Amino acid sequence: MAKFGINDILNAKTKAAGAPTAAEGYKEIYLSPYEVKAAQENTHQSLENIEELADSFLHVGQEQPTVLARIKGEYFIIDGHRRNAANILNLERGHKEYEKVLYRYMDMSEAMYELRLLAGNGYTQPLTAYEKTRLVERTKAALMRAKKEDGLEIQGKMRDLIAAMLNESPTNVARMESINNNATPEVKEQLKSGNIGITAAYEAAKLPPEEQKAIADKVAAGEDIRAKEIAAKVAEKKAGDNYETPHPESITSLCYSCQRYKDCNVKTGTCEKCDQYINKAEAEKTEEQRYNEEQDRIDKQTRKKLQERADKEKMENLPSAGKAADKVHEIKIAASYYDDVTSGRKRFELRKNDRGYKVGDTLKMLEFEDGKHTGRIIDADIIYMLEDYAGLEEGYCILGIDVKAFSGMVSETDTGGQSR
Repeated sequence: MAKFGINDILNAKTKAAGAPTAAEGYKEIYLSPYEVKAAQENTHQSLENIEELADSFLHVGQEQPTVLARIKGEYFIIDGHRRNAANILNLERGHKEYEKVLYRYMDMSEAMYELRLLAGNGYTQPLTAYEKTRLVERTKAALMRAKKEDGLEIQGKMRDLIAAMLNESPTNVARMESINNNATPEVKEQLKSGNIGITAAYEAAKLPPEEQKAIADKVAAGEDIRAKEIAAKVAEKKAGDNYETPHPESITSLCYSCQRYKDCNVKTGTCEKCDQYINKAEAEKTEEQRYNEEQDRIDKQTRKKLQERADKEKMENLPSAGKAADKVHEIKIAASYYDDVTSGRKRFELRKNDRGYKVGDTLKMLEFEDGKHTGRIIDADIIYMLEDYAGLEEGYCILGIDVKAFSGMVSETDTGGQSR
């Protein structure tokens, strides 16, 4: 089963609006190459060797028209920056037939244009570490804007969705987000230049701005500074930070957490109730923060229900005296992985080792989709276990599994002895 990606989001949005499919939704139009605008930040398309492409157009013609988005009456390139540049070159060479060129366009918002631009260019090409980090930032901003302005429905956590789009792990996406949010311009510039990698930039982003600048200056000067050195510096700083923020019991005023604190002319240090009080932290939460809090609440409720069910089953299946019980671990798996596990293509699980997994234990794998249990279950034995290994995040393990049964499985009895 394929992963849910950016094109699924775009197609879902198009269908929800009652429009034709993506291919049918585009219209043809003849425009001057000068009328269309290039993307402000084109992901990774080089405009080198345009002369060769322009010559090819003169000899054999242009097979595919440039694809455009019409936004508030203006035309912007989604796919075909090189083709349009070649058309302009031929026009400047004196070929009048290029005064009007065939294009395909669709009306859309700025946010949906950004998503289509990224889908056409950003997720299908090899990118540098900096380009990937920037792509995470652009994708997140575009999704939030489309969610707010176009009503785009996003299921699951934003970070997991971005990770699936970029074919990256959620952990790597989290590191890139940290770089985007916390790294200084100097550190980002060294990442862009290729002088440091994502891991080094991520570790540097944990330090104060002045220390980040010092590291960037050393790297720019040619000094080889590894991620491990920066991580050691971060750990050393944490170990030496013994300062604890005081919490005087006498401070009980609501005023200090009020959004109107600066402008209020009656604030006091003992206020316990006010009819004008607005919780600053709650009022200034972003849409993403509110969305993630709601997802965390749903996940917490799900974990609680699963634990209650597991405890109940454990009590109902207590082993008899003197007999060792095989441990059964009830876990969730995404619907996108169900077929891969049952077919044998996926014979492992990456899990946080907070349940005491061991070889010989059984996994009861519950399929979940859109936050709900679908009713399908896989029973598998743990036949191998890898932990405390370089590259594995601390506290996590890889479990080798052998599937024994699953929902929808046809037994030999049901088929008259024939194998399934």
